[in-house]
Amino acid sequence: MKTAMTPESTLYDAQTIRERVRAAGVVGAGGAGFPAHVKLQAQVDTFLVNAAECEPMLKVDQQLMAVQAERLIRGVQYAMTATGASAGIIALKEKYQKAINALTPLLPAGIRLHILPDAYPAGDVGFDHLDGNGSESSACRAAGQRRRGGQ
Repeated sequence: MKTAMTPESTLYDAQTIRERVRAAGVVGAGGAGFPAHVKLQAQVDTFLVNAAECEPMLKVDQQLMAVQAERLIRGVQYAMTATGASAGIIALKEKYQKAINALTPLLPAGIRLHILPDAYPAGDVGFDHLDGNGSESSACRAAGQRRRGGQ
């Protein structure tokens, strides 16, 4: 049962979607609080959902995708309408099997999953510069301490 758009997601035009997002006060969760309605003004070919949590202990995205898969798909459809995108991609890690299993049967035409390897991007913090055990959690602590310390 794959359809291009759910009936509910076609109820609103691009401007209405952006206005509702603005009125709801939706902002990015990346720390800067960038207004989502501004991002939705861009006209793009592909709308990308980056659901690859890069902190090893975070599980919010993968849990929400598993239990709210229909809402995520509908949100992607709204965002595609707002941005004029003809394609949507939800990028998530291969270890998020519950989310993958929940999303896959719901994917309409024009939206697909992009499965990423289970890797933690350590940035400029090398595991060999840590406390000797080289674990991902120690890398996270080291990266966080360096950023907070301003070094």
